[in-house]
Amino acid sequence: MRKTIVVMSVLGTCTYAAHAQTNVTVYGLLDSGVAYVNKIATPGPANARGTGSRFSVDSGDLQQSRFGFKGTEDLGGGMKALFNLEGGFSVDTGASGQGGLTFGRTSVVGLSGDFGTVQLGRRKDFIDEVATYYSSVYDFGVFINGIHDNNLDRVGGNRANNQIRYDTPLFKGLVLNATYGFGETAGSTSTGQSLGLGANYANGPFGIGFGYWQSELGTLAGGVNTSSDQGASLGAGCTPSFGHPGDTCIKTWMLGSSYKAGPWRFFGAWSKVLQPLATNGGSTAPLVSKFSGTAGLSPFTAGGSNNNSTNVFDLGVNYSISDSLRLVGSVLQSRYNFVGSNTKGRLTQVNLGLDYAFSKRTDLYSYVANLRAADMYNPGITGGAPGAANAQTAFTVGLRHKF
Repeated sequence: MRKTIVVMSVLGTCTYAAHAQTNVTVYGLLDSGVAYVNKIATPGPANARGTGSRFSVDSGDLQQSRFGFKGTEDLGGGMKALFNLEGGFSVDTGASGQGGLTFGRTSVVGLSGDFGTVQLGRRKDFIDEVATYYSSVYDFGVFINGIHDNNLDRVGGNRANNQIRYDTPLFKGLVLNATYGFGETAGSTSTGQSLGLGANYANGPFGIGFGYWQSELGTLAGGVNTSSDQGASLGAGCTPSFGHPGDTCIKTWMLGSSYKAGPWRFFGAWSKVLQPLATNGGSTAPLVSKFSGTAGLSPFTAGGSNNNSTNVFDLGVNYSISDSLRLVGSVLQSRYNFVGSNTKGRLTQVNLGLDYAFSKRTDLYSYVANLRAADMYNPGITGGAPGAANAQTAFTVGLRHKF
């Protein structure tokens, strides 16, 4: 009798939920292609700075593959409940992304209405919107992460846990944003916390947006930084040993704009990253021919532990030949300051590509990128840093399908 009551209760709950839910969507995206990258680091006992080329089947060169569930429920009076659960994975291997988290891309619940939208959980911050609207990431995906300070400026999308996010209602093309990530540390509100602000204005062919983000140090537990900001890298200035819990370790700004004229779309973005706790600066100005380590393990590395300041400039143009075929191109340059050196590092990258849409859901893309470094280590475009070489070229042909 008890089992019957339990079963009927569960069925009743499910039935009620089915009637109450007004909109549920299952969606996803699969992106995979064949890539070629030259001069990838291949260190060995006999040649610590060796390089080699690589052909591979990659997942997510343009967008990370994902699956998700999202929905809303009409609560009356203009208010709605909402949720979004989204997980990432690799098409080429089937492995989960974001360290194996089931819904590591997005996991939020919230309310929306005349007051705006409030979300609680894990998701990206507003800089991701600014980058998507106005930087090269929309057209060239992960190929631009290296030159964008190894993604410390969040162009590729970083996430914060324990987050509360507020977006104002859209008013004549303008939306404002405030985001806060709780550090959840007893006795200290600043330890591991993160916060961000943003705004975007879009009116016809013109758009302009701004985003700001900062992260405070968490504590180190089991080799993991406990900061709410999951983009705060232990390999950069957010290593807890560089400061004290609650110290600000990253400050990031991004400003972008675009304008559309007929088949042309012009866009540009500027970002700046500060690492106030950056240390380990070298005392000698770097010379490329004398580098002895590998990128990421030595001074003069993009987004490294002694790279205390970076400016990134990202300019591009799109041209729609037809409703199906689009040509894309961009030029990027990033400039680096290093603790303990007067030498300024510089990275320059040129991207060219095309995108052909078979339908609204399926497109074929291809692009090539060349990245060059001066007075610093080259972080590489994809597939690994290019060892002793100051340049790397990458090419990909990929297929993307949305459902």
